[in-house]
Amino acid sequence: MKLSQTTFMCTLFSTFAFFASEGQAQTACEVRKSEMAELGNWENPKARLKELSQIEVEGECIDNQLVVRARAFTSCSPRDCKWGWAAGQLSFSGVLTFRFGGFFKAQYIELRPMGQRIQAYVRTENHDPTIPNKTRSYILIRQ
Repeated sequence: MKLSQTTFMCTLFSTFAFFASEGQAQTACEVRKSEMAELGNWENPKARLKELSQIEVEGECIDNQLVVRARAFTSCSPRDCKWGWAAGQLSFSGVLTFRFGGFFKAQYIELRPMGQRIQAYVRTENHDPTIPNKTRSYILIRQ
């Protein structure tokens, strides 16, 4: 084999290996996304006024990484109030956590899947030290 042929073969092989690894990484991300039980729309049919009524959890593969975000809703009148979107953090214990910031308080939602239901712990941390923090727990069902 001549040197030019060897160089061509090495270039061809490295290009193939690069695209093959890109395809596998994307596939791995998509597999992880399909395995996440938290993704989807969840509702609390028994939500009272000012309680967590719904949460939407989305996942998207960006640069071969799974990025998760959520939008939460509180039961309000005449329609539910939106908290906006927040990025998710997955802990080593498997708990998916979202932080919804605000001027007076920050709210954290921790999600734990349970089949067709999901448990949501909502922890409110007030920025005013005179107002006590509180934690509430809700069971939501898949829509």
